[in-house]
Formats: sequence, structure tokens, C-alpha cells
Amino acid sequence: AQKREILPKIAAGKACFAIGMSEPNSGSDLASLRTRAERTATGWRVNGTKIWTSNAHRANYMIALFRTDPDPNKKHAGLSQFLIDLSKTRGITPRPIKNLQGGRNFNEVAFVDAELPPDALIGTEGQGWRQVTEELAFERSGPERYLSCFFLL
Repeated sequence: AQKREILPKIAAGKACFAIGMSEPNSGSDLASLRTRAERTATGWRVNGTKIWTSNAHRANYMIALFRTDPDPNKKHAGLSQFLIDLSKTRGITPRPIKNLQGGRNFNEVAFVDAELPPDALIGTEGQGWRQVTEELAFERSGPERYLSCFFLL
């Protein structure tokens, strides 16, 4: 259902995505994230904060990594990925971060009792770490990584 709804929008250039991974006070240890998605009778309730989220204030959707198992012994296994329709979800507030040039491309994104439907979960609960590391390996390996800086050169 997610593919049927969203892929045509992506292909038509009518969907902008943000990626919610980094969190305040986590540094480069992505597995230490604390934003929590708790299962409810109607889906998931999310509370926490993401930071350095590019274009969250402009995005239609966010793919985000949240902690679904609070067990400290499951640092990597307790993470899951979610696909969030930002236009339909209350309780999410992007706050642009002003850079030295006055631009506002990065955001801090607060989740306060944000209610997600059950089908917002991407893949299998608890497999978010595997999924996100595979995505990052793919994203950071292609020519778009260095070609995106071409205008600077």
C-alpha cells in the first residue's frame, strides 16, 4: 500500500522526504538514539527529538529510526524504521536551525505524542538497525555523493 501511494508521487517529483536518524547528545553513535515508538491499540505513539534533519520543514514524508524496545541490552535489535506522512500526523514540529549564512536547511524535529498508524512500520519491528545500515551503505557509495558537490568545485 505504501508503494502504491508514494512511488507515483516520487516519480512525478511531488514528494519530498526527510530522514530522521540523528539525535541530540548522541554524537555519531546512532544506536544510542532514545526517540521512542510505543505500540498502542491504534498503531504507534512517538516521543523524542531528531536533529540535523535536512528539509524537514519542507518535507511531505519522513523515514525515521525509533527505539521500539527499551531494553538496554538490545541497543541495535531494539530499533525499527517508520514511514511518516508529515501532512497527516499531528504532534511533529520541525524547527529550522539557522546556519552562519542565514540559511535554514537543517532542523530539529520534536515528536510529542505523535500517533502513527500500524502500517507506518517499515519492514519488521526490531530490524531497523540492519535496514538503516544497508541504506547508508548504498547512499554513501554512489556517484551522487561526489557529484552533489560538483557546483562547489
